[in-house]
Amino acid sequence: MRRMRIASLVLLASCATAPATRSPLREQLAATDAPSLRDATGACLTKTGWKVDPFPGLSGGADVVRASKAGVATDVYLYSSDVNPRITGGPDDRDPFWACLGTELKPVKPHS
Repeated sequence: MRRMRIASLVLLASCATAPATRSPLREQLAATDAPSLRDATGACLTKTGWKVDPFPGLSGGADVVRASKAGVATDVYLYSSDVNPRITGGPDDRDPFWACLGTELKPVKPHS
């Protein structure tokens, strides 16, 4: 039981600092429809040197985009717009994929 609590805390802490939970990417992700998000994810993985598997998967209600680079594999889980964070998994936080995704998605216009 204690191990489960520790694992849960580690998981929550990692989600709190994940790129997909930070502004403005969080808001861009929430405002993007599913097909556009899949397209942007695949495009950014490719642009940043990842080889994207042409056959996406499905796991627990999330679309899964798989990719590999230099012998390292990554899975990017894309959830519906009502889930936060909208994306989990993916390359390391410092990978250029995340910066690309922020520029690939449309900016969110502030409400006036």
